[in-house]
Amino acid sequence: IDVKNACTGTGNWTASTDAKGGTPGAINSVNKVNADTRAPRLLYAAASNVLVAQLVFDETMDSSRLATSSNYQISNGINVITATPVAPFFNRVNLLLSAPLMGNTIYTVDAKNVTDCSGNAVDNNFSRVKLGSFGTADSNDVVVNEILFNPNPQGVDYIELYNRSNKIINVQQLVLANRSSNGSVGTFGSILTDNFPLFPQEYLVVSSDPATVAQQYTVMKPGLSVKIAGSMPSYPDDKGTVLLLNNAGRILDEVTYDDNWHFALINNKEGIALERIDANATSNNKDNWTSAAKTVGYGTPTAANSQQKTAVANTASISIQPSIFSPDNDGIEDFALIQYQFAQPGYVANITIMDAAGRPVKVLQRNATCGISGNFRWDGLNDKLQKVPVGTYIIFTEIFNLQGQRQVFKNTVTIAKKF
Repeated sequence: IDVKNACTGTGNWTASTDAKGGTPGAINSVNKVNADTRAPRLLYAAASNVLVAQLVFDETMDSSRLATSSNYQISNGINVITATPVAPFFNRVNLLLSAPLMGNTIYTVDAKNVTDCSGNAVDNNFSRVKLGSFGTADSNDVVVNEILFNPNPQGVDYIELYNRSNKIINVQQLVLANRSSNGSVGTFGSILTDNFPLFPQEYLVVSSDPATVAQQYTVMKPGLSVKIAGSMPSYPDDKGTVLLLNNAGRILDEVTYDDNWHFALINNKEGIALERIDANATSNNKDNWTSAAKTVGYGTPTAANSQQKTAVANTASISIQPSIFSPDNDGIEDFALIQYQFAQPGYVANITIMDAAGRPVKVLQRNATCGISGNFRWDGLNDKLQKVPVGTYIIFTEIFNLQGQRQVFKNTVTIAKKF
């Protein structure tokens, strides 16, 4: 695209737009200024051993800046003796440390005064990462936490892992697999070929195409959504088995899922992830799994599950924020949030907006699956998408679950008009 930009790599190449398919011996059909002005980011740091840490950036860096040991600071009094850039792409640097990394200790690494090949300084918001020596993954240290086995059209399966131990686990040593119909281990493959740290209480999403996952779901931490090194094992839409092993063949976790584990009132389960309720409970217990809530887009890759069991009071509550709003699109209190907090997952909500005389004006939700907490939004419109008159309205909320538990809430909200 730009012959004067020697640094951007894939970002400086695209398919020819010439009608003949190419322009040999002539100016490229896509020729234009394509200057690199984006700040590079430090993605992660992995300990090759207790005395060597490798830092990984998201683009080619200035090798002379990478090689300056004073450009790096490590917590707990550890100094960098030498910094060695890694050829040929120079997006990595190996740091020789002055003291060994201690087990079960999380350090921080700061990269300062380093620039990319074009001279852009590292993004200050992405110049610090965590570092620590790896522990050996044992049974149930890392567990399967979320499974998308029946994706949307043009979507892909994903498996979310959760590190529930106090160890820093090397993802390079983890293997995803399935089981064949006779129960033997079927397709399997290492998740990553490079050292990659999964810190305690972190989530990692594995798929064949992280970009597609990010298009269809909210990925809170893109750096923890990775593309599997080989082929993704097949996880059928009706039932199957997700196996997580270490590279020695030891089973760390195993889930034999079934389509019937989804919430019973959901008719179309396509695109809805199955979430683990309690990371410390049994993996193969169907009562420990349920559908991701509608309020989070039916999946929570790289984040805590919408149906995750948490220690909350044994009550349910509904609140409205703000209590007075003006839907005039001026950017100030244009809608009301109906916020909920439940003691346990598995609830379904019906929400109807009624006027002061008790007449329904808006069916806001019907059979909406809910997480432990979340919210719904009312924009002041009725079922005909017309603004309702100013005044006080009743928000009637009914929640229930498959165990027969039911509660009803009545909250009020006022629609005002600015003069």
